[in-house]
Amino acid sequence: MDTDVTLSAHIADHMAKTIKDTAVDNTPCQHAMPTGLFPDDVYERLLKNIPARDAFRPMSMELFHDENGVSTRDLIELPEIGVARISKDLQSLWWAVGTAIMSQKVKSAVFEALAEDLAPVLNVTESQVNDQEVFVSTALRFETESYHMPPHFDDLPRIATMLIYLPEDDSLDGLGTSLYDYAPKWQRPFRAAHRELRRAPFLPNSGIYFSGNERKKRPGWHGFERANTATLGEAPRVSLLTTWYTGNQAMHADSPDILPVSRA
Repeated sequence: MDTDVTLSAHIADHMAKTIKDTAVDNTPCQHAMPTGLFPDDVYERLLKNIPARDAFRPMSMELFHDENGVSTRDLIELPEIGVARISKDLQSLWWAVGTAIMSQKVKSAVFEALAEDLAPVLNVTESQVNDQEVFVSTALRFETESYHMPPHFDDLPRIATMLIYLPEDDSLDGLGTSLYDYAPKWQRPFRAAHRELRRAPFLPNSGIYFSGNERKKRPGWHGFERANTATLGEAPRVSLLTTWYTGNQAMHADSPDILPVSRA
């Protein structure tokens, strides 16, 4: 497989700086919605070089398919397993994207920003958050239908998530991940138990990162609101999903929802 170490380092440096320069919002949980996560020229390359649809594999045929039985949520595992399925001339680009996002530099920037929320999840002090053993997976996702995901928590070993949106324009704005608060019992006769407080704009070269776990302080309720139209049509929802997990991959080898990070 062709690789591009120089490009990977360039993306990682730029992305880490962007994350560090973006203010963190503490409501309803610690999160940030950075823009310009890729250098402009790299983002233009990505838009022009989205892999062919047959390089993606279904996320779950049981859960995500249209009336004709065609998968509506597909992915390519970065930086190796899925990249091996795409055309050779694109492999070095997407390898560089995957290795940059999964780099220690980007992880450290994200964990530093989310340290106050990650500390109770990891059962450590804030200063120890970046010293914990974690592993990471990244996937390029291609979605052709909207869906609804109700407010929920992420269970361990999942501890932090970053989504990077890859649209060509703002026509799909409104299709980003939502964050919610949760009403105490005395308020529920007067309002819904969950209330959407933030929604990440699905805009070019933008994203969101957060810790979606259960906590006494600032629990990470998150979900996805169904779009007004179910079919995205000629403008699929393309994004990068990165997830950090506790421990190492061997510890969770039997977990079906954890993507492998490299070829054996």
